[in-house]
Amino acid sequence: MVRSPSSLPDGEEGQQVAQYFELRGRISVRVGDRIDAGQIRWTRDMQLEEMGFFSPLGTQVAQVSQAGAGPARMRRGEEVVEAATLNELASQMLGFPVGPDRIAAWVQGAGLREGVEIEVSAGAGDPWRVLAEGIQVTAPYRHVRRVTAIRGDMVVKLIVDEWRAR
Repeated sequence: MVRSPSSLPDGEEGQQVAQYFELRGRISVRVGDRIDAGQIRWTRDMQLEEMGFFSPLGTQVAQVSQAGAGPARMRRGEEVVEAATLNELASQMLGFPVGPDRIAAWVQGAGLREGVEIEVSAGAGDPWRVLAEGIQVTAPYRHVRRVTAIRGDMVVKLIVDEWRAR
């Protein structure tokens, strides 16, 4: 899926937001008293975007992908679900209303400052309160070690173990 450089905001202090990257990390989503946690492997390049979701022990539980302008697909075991966009599938899989472009920007610290919680509008509904921790710079890019996003009773935490621009 090709994205224009303007589809993601620039980072602070002249840092650029990478269009294409690889990420490995851990993600947790808490809604009320329920917590789901696991691992994520995310690759975004010019022709393919793919997110693999794994149990805490490393068993793949789902894969969300989109090749070029084709349909987005989510695979969970034998089940395959298609939609027009990756945003639609990712929101459905993750269980919260925020698309991959926004998460990619947060992971790269776009518009965020170390240790300062900010409010970010992400479509309809209440804004997200987003906190970035452990911002690391590898010029001309940067990424966070941990991002926490809160909206109502939903808390999403992403810990980035590995990140590199492609």
